[in-house]
Amino acid sequence: MRFDLLGPFNVVHDGRPVVLRGATQRAVLAYLLLRHNEVIATSTLLQAIWADEIPATARKMVQNAVSGLRSTLAQRTGATEQAMLLTHAPGYLLRVDSEQVDVARFRRLAAEGRTAQAGGDVERAVSAYRDALSLWRGPVLADLTETGVVWPELVALEDQRIAVHEDLFGLELDRGHHHEVLTDLRGLAEANPNRERLNAQLMTALYRCGRHVDALEVYRATRASLAEGLGLEPGKELRELERAILQHDETLLTRRPDPAPRPEPEPALVVEPLPFTPAPVIALPRTEPVESERKPVVAVGVALATPDDDPEEAVEAQARLRTVVEEEAIAAGAYLPGESGPVVLALFGLPRTGDDDAVHATRTALRILDRLGTAGIATQIGVDSGDVLVEFTADGPGQVAGPVLDRCVRSALRAPEGRIRVSDAVREASEPAVVHEASEDSPGWWHAVSARQHPIAEPADPGGFVGRDHDRDLLNHLLGFVERGRRPHRVTVFGEPGIGKTRLLAEFAETLSEQPRIRVLDAGADVTEAFAVVPGLLPQTASRLRTEGGDAALRAAATELTAYGPLVVLADDLHRADAETRDTVDRLGEACAGLPVLVVASARPGLLDAGHGEHCGTTVTLAPLADDAVGKLLDKLLPGTARLIRGRRELITRIGGNPRFAHAYAEEVHGRTTPFPGLGQAMTPPLVRRTLAAQLDNLPAAEKSLLKAASLAGDAFTAEDVAAVCGRDTAEIEGTLSRLASLAVLRREDDEGYTFRRATLRELVYQRIPRATRTALLRRPVPRRVEALA
Repeated sequence: MRFDLLGPFNVVHDGRPVVLRGATQRAVLAYLLLRHNEVIATSTLLQAIWADEIPATARKMVQNAVSGLRSTLAQRTGATEQAMLLTHAPGYLLRVDSEQVDVARFRRLAAEGRTAQAGGDVERAVSAYRDALSLWRGPVLADLTETGVVWPELVALEDQRIAVHEDLFGLELDRGHHHEVLTDLRGLAEANPNRERLNAQLMTALYRCGRHVDALEVYRATRASLAEGLGLEPGKELRELERAILQHDETLLTRRPDPAPRPEPEPALVVEPLPFTPAPVIALPRTEPVESERKPVVAVGVALATPDDDPEEAVEAQARLRTVVEEEAIAAGAYLPGESGPVVLALFGLPRTGDDDAVHATRTALRILDRLGTAGIATQIGVDSGDVLVEFTADGPGQVAGPVLDRCVRSALRAPEGRIRVSDAVREASEPAVVHEASEDSPGWWHAVSARQHPIAEPADPGGFVGRDHDRDLLNHLLGFVERGRRPHRVTVFGEPGIGKTRLLAEFAETLSEQPRIRVLDAGADVTEAFAVVPGLLPQTASRLRTEGGDAALRAAATELTAYGPLVVLADDLHRADAETRDTVDRLGEACAGLPVLVVASARPGLLDAGHGEHCGTTVTLAPLADDAVGKLLDKLLPGTARLIRGRRELITRIGGNPRFAHAYAEEVHGRTTPFPGLGQAMTPPLVRRTLAAQLDNLPAAEKSLLKAASLAGDAFTAEDVAAVCGRDTAEIEGTLSRLASLAVLRREDDEGYTFRRATLRELVYQRIPRATRTALLRRPVPRRVEALA
C-alpha cells in the first residue's frame, strides 16, 4: 500500500486507488499519516479537522472514521507490512512503514542530499534533491486544502520543499548551470518574495546571464516586500550582493550566492525530524543538553525606534537599551537569550513557568519604556506569547527556538514609537493588572498603557462563597483563641493557585466588618504603611511608624488598635511579597507579644520550600472543593445546566475542585444548551493552562520527569508501567508516585494504581515532551496496560 500526500491525497494498493468514504475519513487518515508512528490525542484530531467549531457529534464521527479505516487497512495490508491503526491513550497511533508514505521518502531523500553535499559528492546530492522534488505532484494535500483544511504541517512541508529547491539551485549555480535553472528560479522566487536566499540565487543567475538591471530589480522588489510585510531590511548577504552587482564585481561570475547549504527548518510536528533550526534561533555557548522540553513563554522584544544616522550615537543608544533591558529583565526573573538582529529579547517563563508571566512581562516592558524614554531614547516594544523548544543543560536553559521569538521581533519592529504592542493572548492573561487600549492600526492587537495594583478583596461574583464554611469557622475559632488569651497568633493558609485563598481572606474580613470592636488591617505590599494609615491611629504614632519603623513602632500602633478589641492583620499572597514585607510579617508576633493580634497570611506551598516556614504558626492547606460543592458553584455560574448530566460530569472532573477553574470553564461554556462537547485541550481555558503549567514547574525535577513518563503509560498506571516507559527503578518510582498523590497531583485508585487528578494536567505534561523524545520512548517495549488499550 502506498500513501501519496504531496499533491492530491491518494491511497494506492497493488496499483489501484483505494476509495475512502467521506471527507472525515480522508481527513483523519491524512492527519495521522502526516504524523505516522506517533500517538495523536483525540482532542488534537478534533481541533485539526474542525478548526472553527467542533460539532457535538465530532468524537463519534472520528470513531466511525477510524473504524472504517481499520477495516480498509485490514483488507489490504499484508502480514509483513504492519500497517495498523491502534487506539492508544490519549488518542490513536497509525503504525506504518515510512517508505509507504511519500512525505517520509521526500524527507529521507532530502537528508541524503544534504549529507552528500556536505561530503563533497555533488552528483549524488543533485540526484537525491531531484528525486525528492519529483515526488511532488502539486500542493500538499491539494484536494483537502480546497475544502478549507489549514494545518501547520502543510506550511512546514512547503517550506521544506522550497529549502530543497534552494539547495539544488545552489549546486547548479556552482556548476555554472545558471541558464538551465533561471526559469525555475524566477517562478519560485516570484511566489516567495520574502525568501532572501532564493532571491539572492535569482539575482546571481540573472547577473551571470548578463541581465544586470533585472538582477537589481529583484533586489528592490525583495526589499520592498520585506519592508511592507515584516518591517525589515534585507540581510547583510543580500545587501552585499547588491553592492557587488553595482560594482560589477568579477567574483560574482564564480562565487556562490550562499556559502553553505542551510539546514531545513523542522516542521511543526515531525516523528523523524530533520536538523532543527527554526528562525530565529538564539544560540548560546554549547554545553551538553540534559533534557529538551516544550515550554510556554511570554517574550518581550525591545528595539530602537529611530536609530541615529551617526554610527557612534547609534551604538551608544543600542548599548544603553541593552543595559536597561537586561537590568529590568533580571530584576523581574526573566531569561535573556540574547539579541535577534536589532531587537533585544527577554523571556518570561524560563526556567519555570508562572501563572502570572504575562503580568510580569508587560509590567517590565512598561518600566523599560519609562526608563528609556526618560533617557531620551525612543523605543518600540512588542510582547507576545507561545511555545518554545528549550535545551536544558546542567547550568540551566541553553538554546531556545520557536516561532514566538520571530513573532515578537516582528511585533517590536511594527510597534508605534513609544508604544508597547501586545498580542491579544498576552492582553487577556495580564488584565486587570495592566491597563490596555485597542490598537487602531492593527486589529486584534493592543497597547499596554499602565500597571495598577489591586486590593485584597475580590469583587462579588455570581458563584458566591461555596464549600469553605469550615475553613472560615476555623479562622473565627483562632480569633477567639487570640482574644481570650490576649496573645498574638499567626495562621498561614496554603493552597494551589485558584483554590480560594484570597476569597477566604476576603470573606473572613467581610464577616468581621459587622463587629466594630474588631479592627481589620490589609497589610498589602507595605506592612508599616498599612499600620500608619489605619483610621483612628494617633498622629504621633503614625508619624513614628513612618520615621522610625521597627518593632517598637509597630507595637505602639498595635497597642492603640487593640485597646477595645482584637486586631486582625491580613497578608494575602505572601509568596509574591518582597523579602522586607515577609520579614515584617514574620516579626509581627514578637512585636505584638501580649496583645490580641491575629495575623492571617495566604501563600502557595512553595513559601515553605523557600525557607519561610519558621513563623507560620498554625498552617491550613485548602483542599480541592468536593464535587457536590463544585456542582453548587456551577448551578450559580451556569443556571439551567443541571440537566446536561453527561457534559456536567466531565466539566466537574476537569475543574478538579478549583473555584478559579470553575469560573474559567463557565465562561467557556456559557450559554450552551447541549452537552459540552470536546472538553479537551482545545477547549481548556488559557487561565487553566497557565495555572497548571506553573504548578507543574514548581515540582522538583525528578517528580516532573516522572510525570512525563506517566503521561505515556495510559489513563491508569502502576509503578511497573511507568518503569517500562522510562527504565527507572520500580521502588523509586512507587515512592515518587505516592508523594505526587499526597500533593493531589495524582489520585491513587484501589485496583488500577494511579491516575492524574486532572486530565488537563496530563495533556499538558504530554505536550511538554518533544516529539522526538515521545517517539523514542514509545519505541521501547510497550507496557501490558498500554497494549490492552490498543
